[in-house]
Amino acid sequence: MKQLIKKIGSLIEPITVEKGTLLFFALVRREDASVWDLLIAAKWIDDDRKSALDYLVSQVQYVLTKQELLQISAVIMLRHEYFIDGLPVKRETGWEESDIDLYGVAVEKAYIFVAPDVEFRMKPVHATR
Repeated sequence: MKQLIKKIGSLIEPITVEKGTLLFFALVRREDASVWDLLIAAKWIDDDRKSALDYLVSQVQYVLTKQELLQISAVIMLRHEYFIDGLPVKRETGWEESDIDLYGVAVEKAYIFVAPDVEFRMKPVHATR
């Protein structure tokens, strides 16, 4: 798993250099899933979503092995407007969050590489019984 996280984190620099600023970049596993989603937001994505998706998928395929690709279920492009409240904080190694509500989705585990410096958007999930 550490190798997968490191490889996903290594994509930040080349994507930023070639395409522009990333506002959000995270690898997340929802509570009801056994595979990971790569969530990405950037203004340049919203300019041409089809081309952006093709580009992002090719970048992921380039750095991951076939076995590692099986651990990724989707590349999900989020609208950049959701992430413009703070300056992006970047970490190539990511920081780990567990059992959180990430913009309305229950997430068991997340490795967040780029996100606005705004904490109120991620709130702990409280179990209800």
